[in-house]
This record gives sequence, structure tokens and C-alpha cells, in this order.
Amino acid sequence: MTLRASRGSSPSRYQPGQGFDSFTLKNTAKTMQTNDLLNVTPDALVKAIVRRRETLASSLPKELERRSEENDRAHSLAKAADEEGKANEDLSNQIDENETFRRRTVSRLWSVRHAVEDTEEALVFWREMEAGGWGHLLEDAQRVEQGGASSYALRKKNEVEDV
Repeated sequence: MTLRASRGSSPSRYQPGQGFDSFTLKNTAKTMQTNDLLNVTPDALVKAIVRRRETLASSLPKELERRSEENDRAHSLAKAADEEGKANEDLSNQIDENETFRRRTVSRLWSVRHAVEDTEEALVFWREMEAGGWGHLLEDAQRVEQGGASSYALRKKNEVEDV
């Protein structure tokens, strides 16, 4: 460990010339160099994306089940507190806490449900790409290769025409 020269004796974990490692993130991905990125084939990239999406998709049902149970628990707590609150006015803080908890669980449940839907749609898309359905992604490249306008140029042209 080195000491910061300009700030007295405060220790610094930064070592000149060695870069900075995150203290909070473990096993962070190393950055790829330009040549490494150019060597990645589209097929390999699609396969990696599909594998990652499948891993995510396999964990979501468990998360959905946990969030559903949490939501059910929150609804029963809110209902019980509401019924008790009608009998006892001193429970207003408990009712508010339970209602806040219920709202938070509903939000979390919907987030997981949306993640499940998004993952399923993404898997369908990327599996199509993996099966060789690259056609619509390559249309712009082929048009430019044949001397046509890029998608950016076409979009700008359409914007000018619309005005």
C-alpha cells in the first residue's frame, strides 16, 4: 500500500501504472482489444447472447414464484391490518407500513413478469438469428455496399420530406 504524497498519510490502494481494480465488483470482465473484437464472428456473438438469455430465463421462474409469494403475504398483511385498524385506531402506522409493503411487492412482481415476457421475446428473436435469419439485419449493409444510402441518410431524408 502506498501513501498519498499530497494528502498526508491516507493510504491509497491505487498503484501507478497498474490501473484500478474495483473493490465492489468481483470477477469483472476484462476489456477486449480492438483485434479481439474484430475476431468475434456474428454467429459466436449470437450464440453467446442466446446462452446468456437462456440462463436468465431459467432463473426467472424461481424469482417469479418468490415475488408472487411475497405479494400474497403482503396482501394478507395489509388486509389483516386494515381489519384490525377498523377496530383499533392506534394501528394507523402499521396499516401504512403494510400498504407500502404491498405496493412495493406489486411493483416487484410486475417487474419480474415483464422481465419474463421480455426474455421470451428476446429468446425468440435471437434463436431466429442463430438459425440464420440474418436477412433483415443485412439489408442496410447490402444497400450501402451497392452504392445506396445508409439507414441514417434515409432517415434524414425522410425527416426533411416530412417537414
